[in-house]
Amino acid sequence: MKKILFLISVFLIVSCGNSEEKISEDPADLKSINSDYELLEMDGEDISSEGFILNFNGEEQRLSGKTGCNNFVATYKIEDSIIKFNPPMGTKMYCEGQMEYEEIFNEVIPEIRNVRISDKDLIFLSGENQELLNLQKTEDSE
Repeated sequence: MKKILFLISVFLIVSCGNSEEKISEDPADLKSINSDYELLEMDGEDISSEGFILNFNGEEQRLSGKTGCNNFVATYKIEDSIIKFNPPMGTKMYCEGQMEYEEIFNEVIPEIRNVRISDKDLIFLSGENQELLNLQKTEDSE
């Protein structure tokens, strides 16, 4: 009986240890992402209430979405393990009180060079590994 309990305990410990979330820092892994993400933080500031939704199409290396007010699209390239986004192009509507973060977003996107990818999160980093964007996969994409 003690042996059975011991084996069950070992199995449970090993099973729990294998459930760690996988994290990749290889930008090439963006090619397999085709999901919607909510932008939670930008340049260290919590903006989860602003309603930014971003859609990644890894095959086409295209990012599109809604920045609370306007729609946008931006393409990117992955060369030598570095991501380079083109400045986003988008609609030009004016929305009272919603433009501040949109302008910052448009400035931050071209600064992205690195990424950390997990099952539910994307974290985009500058060339100096400063966290620029922190995104979480939407429930609809899971």
